[in-house]
Amino acid sequence: MTTKSSRAIAVLSSLVALGALASSGAALAQAPSGAKPAAAPDTKADAKTEPKADAEVKPAAAPRAEVAETDVAEGSSYNLIGIADVSGYLDNQAVEVISPGITIGAESATDGWGLQGSFLVDVVTAASPDIVATASPKWRETRYVPGASGHKKFSDVDVSLSGGASIEPDYLAISAGAGIAVDLRDKTIIPAFRYGFGYDIAGRFGTPFSVFSNKIHRHSLTAATTLVLDKETILVPTFDTVLEFGNTSKPYRYLPTFTAAQAGSVENGASIEEVNRTRTQVRLNEVVPDTRQRYAGSALFARRFSGFTLRVDERLYIDSWGVMATTTDSTLPIDLGDYVRIWPHVRFHAQKGADFWERAYVVTPTAAGIEAPTLRAGDRELGPMLGMTGGGGARFGDDTMGLTVQVDAFYTMFLDHLYASDRLAGFGGLMYDIVVE
Repeated sequence: MTTKSSRAIAVLSSLVALGALASSGAALAQAPSGAKPAAAPDTKADAKTEPKADAEVKPAAAPRAEVAETDVAEGSSYNLIGIADVSGYLDNQAVEVISPGITIGAESATDGWGLQGSFLVDVVTAASPDIVATASPKWRETRYVPGASGHKKFSDVDVSLSGGASIEPDYLAISAGAGIAVDLRDKTIIPAFRYGFGYDIAGRFGTPFSVFSNKIHRHSLTAATTLVLDKETILVPTFDTVLEFGNTSKPYRYLPTFTAAQAGSVENGASIEEVNRTRTQVRLNEVVPDTRQRYAGSALFARRFSGFTLRVDERLYIDSWGVMATTTDSTLPIDLGDYVRIWPHVRFHAQKGADFWERAYVVTPTAAGIEAPTLRAGDRELGPMLGMTGGGGARFGDDTMGLTVQVDAFYTMFLDHLYASDRLAGFGGLMYDIVVE
């Protein structure tokens, strides 16, 4: 491949990564996971770090990938990379999140290695209808997310390692991963494989883990292939699978129940007052299966035109709980001269709920006690819903220094839920990056 073609592909790759930033805001409003910012919990339990129902988490650090694509200056063996960012989330259900973060790294294109360390803080405040319905007070919680990664290239093989943690007063998550990528056919075909392991301890606020805790562990495997179709076009098919083991039921969540006659009169989005007027006196704790298998297939297409890049990402998801989802995401980075890039961003998400999802769970009094469904959930992300996102962003700067601004608005329709029939939310992010030779 010629030097000119290689540089074109590098620019295209960085634009693809930049487009992921536009997707990250939507991901924050839908699906916190692992060491990603948990930006849209519906209740205290939802602020935890386990993957959400649609498993559509996108990287919240896309600009870091763009910086990593920067060529090392001639005569320099490596570059130092620094990134400072802050993002915020707000919705009409009294959930607020502020997330400052910092990343420091070094990258050597000549020697084929890179190191990176990051630290993120989430400050979550919530008083959503779910919380009010159970007479719980408004709460605030802080989460700390350290992370580190590195890679080394051996000829045409790139080996990577990563590790991280998510630390909260009542939840601890530790993760580690290893990956390998191989350059084939002059870097026009790049298969990549990655394995990840996660170990979580879920507890209760104010209670030591030794007294109460649930252990959760998961194994993930990702297989992807980057196909350079020509010097302006990239196609990346990806398959992900995640196997989860452990009790992920939310210890803070208790569900209202109804008689068979009452359940039929409970409408979608019924208010707290309507639910309290109709429900029985029995509240049930949440119970979900102890195992879950998640599968997702996606395809990213990106084509570089004169002055702009078209990026389209389609993702299909299914799991053993019966949740199925489709997510379509598109970003259009546009160059306005050498130092300004803007991008509009749109996204659509549709989801079928879990097999055991019910808007109103029915209980039946018997001589032996209360008869209730074995499985039941109140996490609205497990129910059927439609989501739409629109927004955009801009980056000002060059390959050595830049300022990125991102703004997105989300509208989610909950199709079979209590307390809320929709959610309107906003996300904003600001990031400064610098590369020092």
